Amino acid sequence: MRSLRARLNTAFVVPTAIIVIVLVAVAYVAARQGLEDELAKRLSEVAQVLAVDMSEGIDASQISRLDESMGRVRGRLQQRLRDVSAATEVQRIFIFDEQSRSLVDTEEDAAFGEILYRVRGDRREVQRAFSQGVVTSGPLFQSEDGEFHKTAYAPIVYEGETVAVIGVEASATYFDLLTRFTTVLTLLGTLGVLVVIGSGIWFSRLLVRPVDALVKAAGRLAEGDLQTPVADSAQQRWANTEELDFLMDSFEEMRLSIVERDRQMQMMLAGIAHEVRNPLGGMELFCGLLKEDLQHAEGAQRDKQIEMVDRIEREIDYLERVVESFLNFARSEEISVKRIDGSDLIDEIFEVVDAEAVSCRCELKKEVEPDLELTVDPGPMRRAMINVIRNACQASIDEGEVVVVRCMAKKDQRIVEVVDRGCGIDQEKVEDLCKPFYTTREKGSGLGLALTRQIVEDHGGTLEIESRQGEGTTVRFVLPFDESIEKKSHQSTPEAAVPEGWLG
Repeated sequence: MRSLRARLNTAFVVPTAIIVIVLVAVAYVAARQGLEDELAKRLSEVAQVLAVDMSEGIDASQISRLDESMGRVRGRLQQRLRDVSAATEVQRIFIFDEQSRSLVDTEEDAAFGEILYRVRGDRREVQRAFSQGVVTSGPLFQSEDGEFHKTAYAPIVYEGETVAVIGVEASATYFDLLTRFTTVLTLLGTLGVLVVIGSGIWFSRLLVRPVDALVKAAGRLAEGDLQTPVADSAQQRWANTEELDFLMDSFEEMRLSIVERDRQMQMMLAGIAHEVRNPLGGMELFCGLLKEDLQHAEGAQRDKQIEMVDRIEREIDYLERVVESFLNFARSEEISVKRIDGSDLIDEIFEVVDAEAVSCRCELKKEVEPDLELTVDPGPMRRAMINVIRNACQASIDEGEVVVVRCMAKKDQRIVEVVDRGCGIDQEKVEDLCKPFYTTREKGSGLGLALTRQIVEDHGGTLEIESRQGEGTTVRFVLPFDESIEKKSHQSTPEAAVPEGWLG
């Protein structure tokens, strides 16, 4: 769900940040261009007024023949330019000829006839002023002091010819204003982005929270938790859209439907098991009576008939075990955890399965760490372990093979392993072993390992199976251990002595 939230936040933040950056850049460029055009217009107007005032008069005549000896004329023109400069607040006004030589300049250190290299940088605009007699302005340029300047040029005309060009220069002081303007835009843009980020986080949480609830509910359903509602409507529905409300309702209806179907399946399994168990009891009774009668009978067929009755009894016993497995699988059993001695529990289990181990010609071996304790419900856990140990015994083909049951502590867990050296199982089939009604035996309900896993998971543990064909199988119970549970003495119950069949 992190991905959905991150994508929602990204969908809010990234476009907004891009838009803000573009808007700030466009606003900056537009403001700069506008201010630059305004400065050029103002300088051009000053240059044009001066040029018109000097053209076709005595000033133009004197400028056309101005030389170094005409100091008084230059001084008068210089003072005039300074007066205009002060009145219009421009930085510099100067007059130059077509060879870019200075004629008159408001700057004190400007010498007569000095080449104005700065003017040559605007030679295109200057050339237009001389050749076409138009007012032009050059581009911004940066002086040695780091300030930006702009110059406008206007022609001084005498007798129809341009005899000189007047330049009006000013520093672009508007850059300070532009900098402040850009700073304000940046702050506003940053504030806008922060507001969008906050809104995006709030909106994504508002939207993702019910989706989170649905994802968690789907996870619980996948894990088999059918009792927890999909979502708490009092806390979550206020933030949902109609679509999410519909989806949540659909999930809840699905959960209730599964719960109801599961309840009906349990009732059906329990009903079938009950209906089958009753005639099985009668069949077992009549088989016992028939066997007693045959034992007192005489004849050549007596032993064979008794053997056939024994076979019928074994089949009835198998059917009773299958019925019991159906009942256990259908029964919802509450787990009551106790703190018991692990070695005592294994001893009780060995008493139950010892006869089966003898019939399978294998040996049971216990490897339990000293004073190892378990926190389990003894009854269900005993059934689970008996199922696995009996299965291990039946998988032991060669005579004298050893089935090892190990119990060990690992931090806050207890590990119980049942290891056999039988024929093993294909790795492809291992994953299917715990599925209900899946079995690799000719006779088996396929509920043994399914019920075992259910019991282990009800204890908060996990069931692990490792098997290699031809090498054997290891079934591992990984169980939590709760030290807060007070230890009580554990004694064998009648249930421990009741043989329970391998459920397949």
